[in-house]
Amino acid sequence: MAGGRRGGPSWGWGWGWGCCLLLCCGAAGAVQVSMPEVVEAEIESTARIECGFSIPGNGSYTFIDWFYVDRGSPVKLLRLAGGEVLEEETSYKGRLSVGEDAALAISKVTPQDARTFVCRVAAGSQDVGENRTELRVYKVPETPEIEASSAGVPAHSPSTMQIAQCVSENSFPPANITWYKNGEQLQAEENKVKFLATLTRKSSGLYTVSSTLFAVVTREDRSSLFHCAVHYWLRGQRLSKASRRVNITVFYPTQHVELHIVPTAALVKEGDDVKLVCEADGNPAPVFSFYKKSPEDWQDVSSLADTSSGVLSLHGVNKSSSGLYRCQILDLDDMMQMEKEVELVVNYIEGVRVQMEPSSPLNEGDSVRLNCSAHSPVDLDFQWRDEKGRKVAEGNQLVLRNLTFETSSNFSCRAVARSVPGLERSKQVAVAVQGKPRIVAISSPLYVRQDEVVNLTCKAIAFPRPSVRWSINGTTHEYVENQHVASNLTVRVSHELLRAGAMCRVSNALGVSEKHIQLLDGKTSESKGVIIVAIIVCILLVAVLGSVIYFLHKKGKISCGRAGKQDITKPEARKDKNVVEVKSDKLAEEAGLLQGANGERGPAADQSEKYIDLRN
Repeated sequence: MAGGRRGGPSWGWGWGWGCCLLLCCGAAGAVQVSMPEVVEAEIESTARIECGFSIPGNGSYTFIDWFYVDRGSPVKLLRLAGGEVLEEETSYKGRLSVGEDAALAISKVTPQDARTFVCRVAAGSQDVGENRTELRVYKVPETPEIEASSAGVPAHSPSTMQIAQCVSENSFPPANITWYKNGEQLQAEENKVKFLATLTRKSSGLYTVSSTLFAVVTREDRSSLFHCAVHYWLRGQRLSKASRRVNITVFYPTQHVELHIVPTAALVKEGDDVKLVCEADGNPAPVFSFYKKSPEDWQDVSSLADTSSGVLSLHGVNKSSSGLYRCQILDLDDMMQMEKEVELVVNYIEGVRVQMEPSSPLNEGDSVRLNCSAHSPVDLDFQWRDEKGRKVAEGNQLVLRNLTFETSSNFSCRAVARSVPGLERSKQVAVAVQGKPRIVAISSPLYVRQDEVVNLTCKAIAFPRPSVRWSINGTTHEYVENQHVASNLTVRVSHELLRAGAMCRVSNALGVSEKHIQLLDGKTSESKGVIIVAIIVCILLVAVLGSVIYFLHKKGKISCGRAGKQDITKPEARKDKNVVEVKSDKLAEEAGLLQGANGERGPAADQSEKYIDLRN
């Protein structure tokens, strides 16, 4: 059989066995037995060991014996003879079986089954052959578990320090562990790297392997990744399983300190929340202290800071928050002090003012100039907006000419720092144009009925604020918006009110304005309405009549024009026919309607008179 060994040597198994085996295997025509040199089986699985043989003359075997070797001596397991299996009383009893091809099967393989098994085939009393197979038992180790040192490791320690421990359970035969840093395998190096390995055998026969890594680290190892791998052999191949990667805590002193402002110092403005972040490259982090430069000395502002994280928080900064700040650190590892300073500049806009020229009261028709100014450490742009927020001009001046009451409004000057987004301030100014009242709207004429309750309205504009008086008594309501005032009078219509109407009188310190509200009888308005409707109906009827005549003319039912006129003026004209004359100077409106219905304009000669012959 391929891969087998034929006619292997025998061992000295007692007084007559060695001689017999040498004789059987060496003699010409002896029984030849072939078996694989090695069979591998995983623990708890079933191992199958084949036994192939050939007998001279195609004879049959007398019996087949299976043995295992224990400390150099054979121990019989079973005999196969006459189709029956006779099993011996051994530790294997109950786990053995023999196939039709004489192969031995061992179930529930254990680590103790890793030994040599022998198959012996006999043909007759003298013709015997045998061979052997080594049964190798394995158990793939579990993925290793790694645990980094929880205490942290000081950098540049004079001796190696424990970095991590690696453990792999349940392997057979025992696996071995290797260590890696950043993917590269570590080798033992005196006073720098060493490994401590332990091996534990469990009652099940399986092994637990562990390894502890000791090394000297530097501050650069704060970002290094360590892992371990367990290696084992399987079917002639060297395989491995790797652990997860871990990072260790490395302690080292501070070498550099940085202090910076968040957000960027150039963009800080009044009202911002600002953080001064102090960073040190030592581990563990040092103790942080913060100071601000005052005219006399340094003022301790650490009460506003988180001294463990190195952050000084300033909320709602203003102009007075500007200045020189210092971060001071104390490294507890070597008790060394270091410091760093930074200048905080808070951008601001203050003193926004609007001056009005002239400053005296303004009248309608006047002009005014508004000047805006402000102070800031950065360049400013100015914008002008009306009370609705609409931009009306740019620059620090706004000129308003030919002022009216409608011009009166609140204008705002907005100072904007373009270099600092969000930094702006504004100042509002009221431009009030004074003058005597001007009535802008009244409810006149108003059609009413006697005894009806009506609302009379009078609207005016003026500054200073005017008062409104009515010539009649009633219930009044006033509404004021800027320079506008509106008065509503609720009153019952009397005969006298219908006759005389009402007077609205608006006055202030600069003058008086009056307007009369005319009240008309609603019945008269209804009669007038009926007349207007009648006129409209008549016009529509004439238009329809003109359309009909034009239609008949087009169809040839009616002939008209100069020929018709000549016909009726002849002396021979028959007196029993009717002729109707229509003159345009008497019916100008009807002629116009007819012309509109025809859609075309006739010659000038035809426009003076038109005759319609109705004889046909």
